[in-house]
Amino acid sequence: MSEPVHDHLTRRLDRLERENRRLKLLGGLALIGVAALTVMGQTPPTPVANTLEAERFVLRDHAGNVRATLGLRPDGTAALALADDTQQDRAVLSVTALGQAGVDLSDRAGHLRAGLGVRADGAASLTLLDQTDRPRVELKAYGDGRPSLALLDQGGRPRSLLALTAEGATGLTLYDRNGRRRSAMGTEPAGAPAVWLYDVEGNGRAMLAVTGDGQPTLNLTDAGGKGRIWLRVSADFQLPFLSLHDRDGKQRVAMLLQQGGVPRLALGDASERVMWKAP
Repeated sequence: MSEPVHDHLTRRLDRLERENRRLKLLGGLALIGVAALTVMGQTPPTPVANTLEAERFVLRDHAGNVRATLGLRPDGTAALALADDTQQDRAVLSVTALGQAGVDLSDRAGHLRAGLGVRADGAASLTLLDQTDRPRVELKAYGDGRPSLALLDQGGRPRSLLALTAEGATGLTLYDRNGRRRSAMGTEPAGAPAVWLYDVEGNGRAMLAVTGDGQPTLNLTDAGGKGRIWLRVSADFQLPFLSLHDRDGKQRVAMLLQQGGVPRLALGDASERVMWKAP
């Protein structure tokens, strides 16, 4: 073989080897790319954060006015406050560090007008206030289940109180401007009703009641609480009876209308011994 022919064959073989190596490299890169795409297809998407954490959030309107805030107060109370277009807080939802939850509603002047709260012991209350921040109506439910409704005057003193005891007795009490009890009415758990009247010192002076066995009774007492006059109609024979007592509570006069309409009168001494009677 001549030398020119040999050189030509050698150059051709070198070119073929270079092209072969290039094809192998491109094939390897293609395999790596396919593998990478496969791995990327199996990798889950990056999770989107669904929690936003901060100590305080502020919501503003288009004019830059603060309309709502959510955050912690220096005393540890967590509060959400909603404001009007003048940035005056009108509604505040809060939970104190001691566990008391509340909702406060205010007017445009910033006066608190209504408050709803639940204490840590479970007692709940609703308070309505006037334009001078004085409470005027208080509705409460105590932890043991006792509800009450109180109406207050401009001085914050209760003037009427409607309550229900845990045992089931109901009562309505009226007070004067000095906060002293002047009258009350109620029923016992069994349903027996009664009405009480009090003097300016708060002492009970008169009671009208119907006992559980159906006996109507009127009791009049002195300032010391001693019963002085008792008037009743017996439940068994439906007979009227009147008794007068001295300041020591001793019965001194007794009047009774007996069966058949026969009246009877008895007078007693300080020891309640009968001194005279008729018939």
